[in-house]
Amino acid sequence: MNQEISNVTIQQINIAFHPVEDRLLLKIGFADDAEVAIWLTRRVVNALWQMLQGDDLALPAQKPTGGNTASIPALADASGKSKKLDFDTEYKPRAMVNGAAMLLAKDCLMVRAAGQQVTLELLCSNGQTIKLGLTPDLVLALINMLQMVSKETAWELPQALHTPMMTAIQPSKALH
Repeated sequence: MNQEISNVTIQQINIAFHPVEDRLLLKIGFADDAEVAIWLTRRVVNALWQMLQGDDLALPAQKPTGGNTASIPALADASGKSKKLDFDTEYKPRAMVNGAAMLLAKDCLMVRAAGQQVTLELLCSNGQTIKLGLTPDLVLALINMLQMVSKETAWELPQALHTPMMTAIQPSKALH
């Protein structure tokens, strides 16, 4: 089952918590009416969260209005500006690329090639790899959706790695 989908625009993503599985189900809906569904464990979510908080990917978080579905503009509109992310539209089910088989992400990593877009790779237990080009909109949507779903899961996502910290106050040696 080695099917390759490349250069397809992502239209929607959805992350839902399944308490019985104690996992998140990430669904990615493409413009060609296909979707891929991938189970994410707590360990993979923590690794993904830390990667999304990296220096070159850190983006200001926007407060989503609710839900856990985002319509992702993969391309800017005609004016060159990015479209507003939509967290209210219901996720539209599509034909599954991987058939009835559910993919389980066993690891994730970021690939940074010189002069190319950063790619998120989800390595699955069946040997398949899902590769997603990380646009600023996709990073922002993933961060917001993981924050929202973490409230439902009660999984504690680590604080941002680059939170400004106060330096130790040096006592003055001058007597007043």
